Amino acid sequence: MAGGDAVDRMVGEWTRRDPELDVSPFEVVGRLLLCADHCHRAIASVLRTLGLSYGDFDVINTLRRRGDPQGTNPRELARSSLITSGAMTSRLDRLEQAGLIARSADPADRRGVLVRLTGQGESLAEQAVRAVLEVDEAFLEPLGRRQRDTVAAALKQLLVRYEPG
Repeated sequence: MAGGDAVDRMVGEWTRRDPELDVSPFEVVGRLLLCADHCHRAIASVLRTLGLSYGDFDVINTLRRRGDPQGTNPRELARSSLITSGAMTSRLDRLEQAGLIARSADPADRRGVLVRLTGQGESLAEQAVRAVLEVDEAFLEPLGRRQRDTVAAALKQLLVRYEPG
């Protein structure tokens, strides 16, 4: 590993300051947080060039991934994005004004609405997911396939107790 990083410095400082304190969790958690921050900033930057926020990206690619021909209920979208229905409504308003989604009446629920991508939304969603995958690939480039598999498995194990079945 080339040189020290912020986490190495922090761990070294804590070790000198309080040798009895076990700061080894910082070596993993600190790096996880730094990695997440670097990835999030890089993804946000590439999405900004496409005129999207991360939340917009999440909605249009959830719609694209689900591929429901009739559309998806906004409550389902909100659940998949872990945001409130009010926040989803304003996000959908923005996406509709941009011509990326269309709303229609839900034939199974008189008061319900279904949301689907427009042709323009489908195209932008595809472009955005490819751009995000390029950012992800660039971030992971130093790792070989076997290392990626190991990291993915370890992270999955960490998330088991926090993610619903």
